[in-house]
Amino acid sequence: MEKGNKIPENWKAIEDAEKLCRERTGDPEAGFNAGVFWLGSKDGRHLMIPIKYRSKRGKNGKEVFTKSYKELNIYANFCPFTGKPLYENSEEIIKG
Repeated sequence: MEKGNKIPENWKAIEDAEKLCRERTGDPEAGFNAGVFWLGSKDGRHLMIPIKYRSKRGKNGKEVFTKSYKELNIYANFCPFTGKPLYENSEEIIKG
């Protein structure tokens, strides 16, 4: 899947949330866990939303969920606070 160019103004809500965390905690380095961002391009940070899930174990018909969790990261094409697209081609990717 090809990533589109970032739409900087649509990242404002994410940046504002981090700023609010810094103000409320008094910690100038407060912000989202680094694990929610992917730093793999010249465009800087890309938002990843971590999903925790349990797998199933057992035989067919008698499967049960494990007690331990696994983690899967989902690439966010839209801002979780505003619903605005984060990249120029976000809507095209969804229509796919």
